[in-house]
Amino acid sequence: MAGSNMGIFIIFVLSRALHPMVIDYSKVDGKMLYSKNSPAIMSQLLSMLYVNFVAYRENGMKGVKECWQFSNATIFFIIGLWYAFGDFLEMLSMGAMKGGIYQLLLQSKLLITAVMMMVLKGKGQSELQWYVLVAATLAISAFVMVDSGSDDGGAGIPMMGCLMVLFKVVVSCYAAVLSDSKLKDNPDIKLSTEAKLSQMSLARVVASVLIAAVMEPQTQPSYMIGSADPFFFGWDKATWAVTLSFTAKSLITLYLLKLLDSIQKNVGEAMAVIVIFLGQIAGGNTVFDLCAFLLALLVVLIVRIYGLADPKSLAAVKPAGAATFVANKV
Repeated sequence: MAGSNMGIFIIFVLSRALHPMVIDYSKVDGKMLYSKNSPAIMSQLLSMLYVNFVAYRENGMKGVKECWQFSNATIFFIIGLWYAFGDFLEMLSMGAMKGGIYQLLLQSKLLITAVMMMVLKGKGQSELQWYVLVAATLAISAFVMVDSGSDDGGAGIPMMGCLMVLFKVVVSCYAAVLSDSKLKDNPDIKLSTEAKLSQMSLARVVASVLIAAVMEPQTQPSYMIGSADPFFFGWDKATWAVTLSFTAKSLITLYLLKLLDSIQKNVGEAMAVIVIFLGQIAGGNTVFDLCAFLLALLVVLIVRIYGLADPKSLAAVKPAGAATFVANKV
């Protein structure tokens, strides 16, 4: 890996690791005191303002006006709804578990994506890839049990949180497939990249507000009986850090993913677990568990092997061939 690509890879790993760590930091006694959807809503507003600024820098007011053309609003709203639902499930999951477990469970997307590709597009995996996916699933399950304290019979495993993560992965994978099929090379959508991102962010804001209104009824503080909590109720510096982390993660994903191949991206997301693990130890939030650490390393290696097990990667490796022996002349 070249030096520039290594720097991009490190930034990607840190962006994936710091986000769950910041969310953990925002909790008070293990609970989120703010609306779980409010940081996602605010981060999408900031992202929308940023891409509008970029559009203005590149094309002036013409670029900004293009960001507010709603000729394909239905498509953007549907895609934004799925992404917003994924954001909400992410916060629900993080409310029930530590960042390290959450980040590792996200690697289940390899198996879920493989199943979805087989069902939706009829694209299967090689036998070796299926074995690797099963191995990754077993390693992830073992890590969750060890990190949650399986010595007490598994009572500490956050089952509801695990289900929310898996549901979030399904939603995110479907949203990515939907976004790719509806927006990529679509002749009916003649918009710049900034305009597409602006409308996507706006759609996610609207969808997030609707989801929060339906699925997250506000608890009434004792001094405000009879009225709903304000949007920023329970916010502090840590909540603003979560918002900025959401925004940075979205923008870094936008600009860096196209510079990394799928293998590097998957390995980077898995390596983020190691960074979170070591960060929690350095912060005094947990003690070093060699078994959990080795399992986390195992998942990283398995994810790497999965990328190498791709038939295209295997085909690129040419056998050395038979050795040639030259008889010495006497």
